[in-house]
Amino acid sequence: MSGLVFKVAPGERFIINGATLENGDKPARIRVVEGDARVLRCRDAMHPSEVNTPLKQVYYAIQLLVTGDLKEDDTVPAIDAECRRLEDVFSHIDAELIPVLRSMIGRGNYYSAMCHLRQIMPIEAELLALPAARSEPVHQARVA
Repeated sequence: MSGLVFKVAPGERFIINGATLENGDKPARIRVVEGDARVLRCRDAMHPSEVNTPLKQVYYAIQLLVTGDLKEDDTVPAIDAECRRLEDVFSHIDAELIPVLRSMIGRGNYYSAMCHLRQIMPIEAELLALPAARSEPVHQARVA
């Protein structure tokens, strides 16, 4: 049987299709057999105060899709437009990072997209930590 399988700790909360669920006293493996189910483990939820980079904005928008706070018709095109802008930045590192993300989002595979984004965020942090390219002043040649 296929589908999304994720592990939850005792007492851990998670959201499936907008409904908040809480695990019992024992660890569990949850299998979601519906391919279009929207899943978010609450421990993976991002607080609005953390949304301070382009990738985190995409992550947070997907998170709000999962919780039902945003509608797909308006949000998915905006997320895709942001991803297209990010493609140029990340193509020099790995040409497939953002296209894979766009594909996941396009298929409505939001849980996988969020997992993928968590893997890319450290790369983004490294890029943002680099000093800005400093342009040295160009000395003009003097013509006598």
